Amino acid sequence: MANEISVTAGVRVQNGLADESFLVSGVQVDQSTQGSVGGILSIGTTTETITLGDVVTAGYAAFRNLSTATAGTAYIAIGHYDGTNLQEVIHLRRGQPAVAPLSKTITLAAKSYGDALPLRYVVFSE
Repeated sequence: MANEISVTAGVRVQNGLADESFLVSGVQVDQSTQGSVGGILSIGTTTETITLGDVVTAGYAAFRNLSTATAGTAYIAIGHYDGTNLQEVIHLRRGQPAVAPLSKTITLAAKSYGDALPLRYVVFSE
C-alpha cells in the first residue's frame, strides 16, 4: 500500500496591515509499518520522556496542549532528550497544536514551564 498518512497543516496571521497565511494539504506519506501510540499525559516541570511503546521507527506526530486556563503564560516544551538535556524545538501555549515529522530514532520528551499541563499526543510509525 501507499499514502497511508495524510497531512494537512495551516496557519494564518492577521496583525494590522500584515496578513500572511500558509496552508499545505494533500501531502501523502507512506507508512511501512502499522502502528501508533498516543494519549493524554500530565506534563510536569521536570523533563519527561514520551514512551513510544511499539512504535520502533517514529514517523509523524501530533500534539496539543489541552490546558483551558484563561490566564498565565505556562507552556509545554517538546523536543529531543539526549539523556541530560531537553533540546526544545516546540513550545505549546494553552490550546495550541503542532504536527511534525519526527527523526526516526528520536527520544521524544516534554517539560512544562509554570504548571503541570495536559498534553494530547499521537505518534505514528513510519
